[in-house]
Amino acid sequence: MYKNLGIIMVISLLLAGCSNIDPVSIEGKIFEVNKEKKTFVVLVENNLTEQQKADDKKDEEAIEAFSVNVDKGMEVKGEVNSFNDLEQGQKVAVEIEEEYDSELVTKDTLFNKHSNLPVYEPSSITVTPYSKQDVVQELTVEEGYGLYTFNPEDNEEGKYDATPSSVAANFPFHEIQVISSVSDVKNTEELLGLFEDSPTYIIADEKEVVFKSDNKKELNEFIKTLEKPN
Repeated sequence: MYKNLGIIMVISLLLAGCSNIDPVSIEGKIFEVNKEKKTFVVLVENNLTEQQKADDKKDEEAIEAFSVNVDKGMEVKGEVNSFNDLEQGQKVAVEIEEEYDSELVTKDTLFNKHSNLPVYEPSSITVTPYSKQDVVQELTVEEGYGLYTFNPEDNEEGKYDATPSSVAANFPFHEIQVISSVSDVKNTEELLGLFEDSPTYIIADEKEVVFKSDNKKELNEFIKTLEKPN
């Protein structure tokens, strides 16, 4: 009898230990929101290399992501007031009261097979604002320099030129982007101090923004001072 009682106590303690899991807060960015199903997908980290992304790799399990089921009356805190205010690209912290498994999935799963993502039901959801460091980090490159033109002028054909000058075109930038509109979600315009009535040219290296101007001549002169990678 005492032996059975001891076994029951051990089992009870094990069950109690399993149920008392400390809440964990997982931070990431909202990849997609389904307002009808009351779900959204959180992208925690993408470990695909730049080359793998360029090669459109879909079978590499290098992306940490999960799906969230939201209760109807759940409060969303921080930058927004409700689930209906959630948008793609927002930074979010999802608190869950169960064991979190940082499972890696493929690019194909993230884009096309959400049913294969791990699913969690949160105890709270908090949308946090982007910082200047967050926005700058997205502009930095693995090596060399990246050139970004915000609010570019269109050419005679109504299109945007990939590079603002022949000097830029002849320099081996690691990354070149033309951004015709900025996201309100990130508050990019204010955080980067973009010019209102003219294009803003920004160059970033591996760590920070090294140049910003709305003057094309200044841009060309600065590019001439950059060392070309070996």
